[in-house]
Amino acid sequence: MIAFCEDCGNKNHLPDQADGTKRIIFRCSRCGYPNNYAVQDTPHPDNTCEYDHGHGVGVFDLLLGAISALPEIDGSFVFSNADGLIAFNMPGLFSEKQTKALAVLLEQTYEGPKQVYRGIKDMVLVTQNKAVLVKSLGRSKFLVVVAARFPLPVQIMEKLNNLIASFGKKRSKMTL
Repeated sequence: MIAFCEDCGNKNHLPDQADGTKRIIFRCSRCGYPNNYAVQDTPHPDNTCEYDHGHGVGVFDLLLGAISALPEIDGSFVFSNADGLIAFNMPGLFSEKQTKALAVLLEQTYEGPKQVYRGIKDMVLVTQNKAVLVKSLGRSKFLVVVAARFPLPVQIMEKLNNLIASFGKKRSKMTL
């Protein structure tokens, strides 16, 4: 189970609660803050959703699930110029409405420089306490990954790039 610290936002990996526990209490591995969460059996609809815009329901679930399992990754979503928000997994970070607004802003920020510099494939925005990576999935689709820090460790960045590359290969086989 992954739980985020209420104080610093750190992703904490905890053992799964298979005994029907309704609350989890843990101390953050980064800052030591004592966290106390109510546990839901199913994700809250504002934090996880999947759309079908002709892409097939759940086609991005495996990718977003694998990305969210990486350390230092706080959330991710897929956005398309034509279809808007396709899928998102932003637990505790943004609601669906906030994610849509962020996606539009990031798409405009990403596409502007590409008019001048055609070789741009990735973009990174660094805020006070988060890094936002925008990666092209081809044909006006973008993967947005929110990370706890920047730069990400080399091993995590390599795993992220490998996940995206393998996902692209699987998708191209599906469309043939």
